[in-house]
Amino acid sequence: MTERIKTDIFCWCLIVIIAAGCSSGSSTGPQNNVPASIEQNAQLLTDELTAQGFQVTRGYFKLWTSDDCSYTFERMGMCYGNNPAAPYVMFAVPPWPEEFVDPVTSNLWGPSYPGYIDVYRLDPREAIIILGQLPPPGAFFSEQTWLFSRQGTYNTGSNTYKNVDAYAHALLPFLFATVPNNPGRIQSASMLSNPNNNVVIERKSGSAFDQTRYFIITPDQFMDNAVRQVFTGIGVEDKDVFTEPIPSDMKTGLDEGSDDFTTAIRFAEPKDGGGIGTPSYWWRKNLPLVVLRVRDTRSNRQIQPYPPVALETRTAVDELPLNTDLGSLLAAVSRKWGQPCANPDCSDRAKSFMDVQGFPPYTIGPLCRQIGENCLLDNWDASYHFYGPLSLDNGEIYAVAGTLGTETGNATYVGLGINQTSRLLGIANLSDGDLTGTANEYAGKVRNTDKFFLYYFTRDCSDLEELTGKYCFELPVTMIPLGDHVALSIRDYVKPGTQRGPDSSLVLPPEVLQLKRP
Repeated sequence: MTERIKTDIFCWCLIVIIAAGCSSGSSTGPQNNVPASIEQNAQLLTDELTAQGFQVTRGYFKLWTSDDCSYTFERMGMCYGNNPAAPYVMFAVPPWPEEFVDPVTSNLWGPSYPGYIDVYRLDPREAIIILGQLPPPGAFFSEQTWLFSRQGTYNTGSNTYKNVDAYAHALLPFLFATVPNNPGRIQSASMLSNPNNNVVIERKSGSAFDQTRYFIITPDQFMDNAVRQVFTGIGVEDKDVFTEPIPSDMKTGLDEGSDDFTTAIRFAEPKDGGGIGTPSYWWRKNLPLVVLRVRDTRSNRQIQPYPPVALETRTAVDELPLNTDLGSLLAAVSRKWGQPCANPDCSDRAKSFMDVQGFPPYTIGPLCRQIGENCLLDNWDASYHFYGPLSLDNGEIYAVAGTLGTETGNATYVGLGINQTSRLLGIANLSDGDLTGTANEYAGKVRNTDKFFLYYFTRDCSDLEELTGKYCFELPVTMIPLGDHVALSIRDYVKPGTQRGPDSSLVLPPEVLQLKRP
């Protein structure tokens, strides 16, 4: 064990002891600040499952933030394009006695308390149970599990690999990656199901935010039924319990060759702003959640697997008719800067973002797994478009314009991510609140400007206010080091009236126009 890892673990233990109120000698291990009613249900559930002969252990929750990227990067060589504005809630659990614990992959999301792992294998007769108070109202909440890595190789002969190499070469080492020091094991980070998000929860139970809800993650329908029966027996209504099925095409098991998994809770754009002292701030500080691992030790009992995942059909308001107006907006920008495009739609200079859920990467869980591609923790609750890398060291200025999903009817929440390319690290995020109205200056010259955003990115925004209308984002060397590049992503979350993101093929990709300082 390196001195860095020892120090990280020691610091994390201190954090857990102070924040969770546990002692280093506690027999129960680290625990979060959980309301008494949830703790009581967790204990009742544990006692009844144990009485029925199931084996039960308990883990805890922690945050994975942008500051934890260095920890992850040292192990995996990337940060998976994290959203810096919405830290991820991860759980760490004790491994089963016979579970293989990989020294590289079993702890990735920041230091864990000794004896706990945040990337885990699944016993075929296991269920992971989450009990907890959901956060205060926000734009988005979800619980989701991914296949993280598996034995195998990726297919360099596939059309997807060839197209990524040709059209998005900078993404190749991220989208096709093995586990460090283990070339026989590939990174997958691919979604397994339709996630349980706030809309799914509201439709079934009536409400989501600020409510106590329960989640079951399992590859075995028998375990789902067994846990639900115990929940019913302790007074938990079935409408408040949500199952995430692990599909039968996963290689469950606890040996070294089995698949491993990771689970995250996402909570974005709290309505109270998330500042110090707000309810959402305290929710993230306390993480009022309990996680249990439960398994049936009867190896002779027949497993009842789930079928392979069938992703829900997504819809969208067709934005493609706005393409002409987007070209007109870029042309108007170029004229204002005194650098007019040759074509009336700026097609001679503007470059389009890439739909990463379509051609060429196809970063959709089931499609990724067919060729051994790394899906980078994908999710079906948003459409994703990406552009980069973009250089910054020669005074480049980039005007980025595109449709705003909250205005076109395709999103309840939009995030424009700013990423450090070399680490695939999310360093900043602009939400739909930041982007609304940013193209209004051109309303007299361009149609539908209320449906667009327009923002500028460069090293130094000084003396550009007249040209950018204050919508300029600085990227100093403290954010993007010299020689490194920036990459941009746009994410449209949950089309109104549905419980999933919009069909990305109908979302108009944003455009990038490079400009020179006058």
